[in-house]
Amino acid sequence: MNQRPIPNRIRNIALPEWQPALGQSLRDAERELERVQYGGELLDLTYANTHRFPPPPWVLPDFVAAASGGGMTYTPYRGDERVRSAVAESLSGFLGIDIDPNSELILTPGSQAALFVAMSATVGDAVALVDPDYMSDEKLLRFLGARIHHVSLLWGDFSRPPSIDLEMLEAAFREGASTLVFSNPNNPTGMVLPPDVVRKIAELVRSFDATVIVDELYSRLVYDETSFAHLIAEEGMAERCITLLGPSKTESMSGYRVGVAVGPSELIDRMEDVLGVTVLRAPAYAQHVLTHWLSDDHPFVASRVRDYQKLRDHTVETLNASGLVRVRPAGGTAYLFPDASAVGRDEQTVAKALKSDAGLLVNPGYQFGPRGARHFRICFAQDETIWDQALERMVSTLGSLREGASTDSARSVASS
Repeated sequence: MNQRPIPNRIRNIALPEWQPALGQSLRDAERELERVQYGGELLDLTYANTHRFPPPPWVLPDFVAAASGGGMTYTPYRGDERVRSAVAESLSGFLGIDIDPNSELILTPGSQAALFVAMSATVGDAVALVDPDYMSDEKLLRFLGARIHHVSLLWGDFSRPPSIDLEMLEAAFREGASTLVFSNPNNPTGMVLPPDVVRKIAELVRSFDATVIVDELYSRLVYDETSFAHLIAEEGMAERCITLLGPSKTESMSGYRVGVAVGPSELIDRMEDVLGVTVLRAPAYAQHVLTHWLSDDHPFVASRVRDYQKLRDHTVETLNASGLVRVRPAGGTAYLFPDASAVGRDEQTVAKALKSDAGLLVNPGYQFGPRGARHFRICFAQDETIWDQALERMVSTLGSLREGASTDSARSVASS
């Protein structure tokens, strides 16, 4: 059979323009990592251990009750009206704005679908994208045919609060970007943008009459009593900001595949149009697990934040003490983004070695944008009984890589 032509939108997902830096397309690099084998049981550090950190106790009973006749099988595309009303009430208090459950809120099949339909409903020719940011952002934007203006996240100076390069953002808007996409807290670094930075972003967005898609999936998972500012609550932002949220991470409910988006009615209508020609609706029975979300789970979330913060602090201390990586404590999320420059190897080599030699699956930094070079992402929300051993294997493997890099460098000097 003849080779079928590959549509440009599929080619774009592979991000072939990254080949000079990676030596291959992004997708080929990811597949190369997938093929790496490990002889024992692999510990996946790309997501949290939901056996150690399960969902709240009310989730499964609510789902079963809905599936046993208490819920609709076919809901409106934007979600069950009763669920939307409950979620809108809770989210209004959380975000600090009044939300109309019928026109300004939509339920989606997971937050990933919320991201896709939000982008599909808003993205024009050019988009400003914070770098590094969530791994699917650039792939989705390129699938939709957008040009990317990378805007640097400023997090490398540990003595200063994190920010984004506001001059780069303004330049992106001047050069035609009509939409800004970013996450706060940031995935992969865990950085939380201070309220004054959020306010300055809002000022720029208003001045250029732009639209924003902000992923706040981890906005309940914030440490050290850090102040968190919701962009949508800033002056003039309710009519130009789509906020993506959901219970998949903090509350360990990813398997239920429900996400939430809040935004102006015009954009929510467009998002419903996209749902109507793609996945139709969030899973009907699973929508009901949102009824108590954000309202009856405050003690649960507070306990989870305490447990995660202990794991974060221990992991940061261990990795920084090794002298092999440099990692800034996350202000939110369950991720750390170590800088492995001192190891002397690129992040693909590091990720492959951690998988083959240490049995640890990590995300190489290139997945999150050009500024992810020499970094890798780990999720520290793991079972404490095995985490110390995992960290020991990580440090040992990184040490061996650095020794190998030093030997290779010495041989290169000698041969020259």
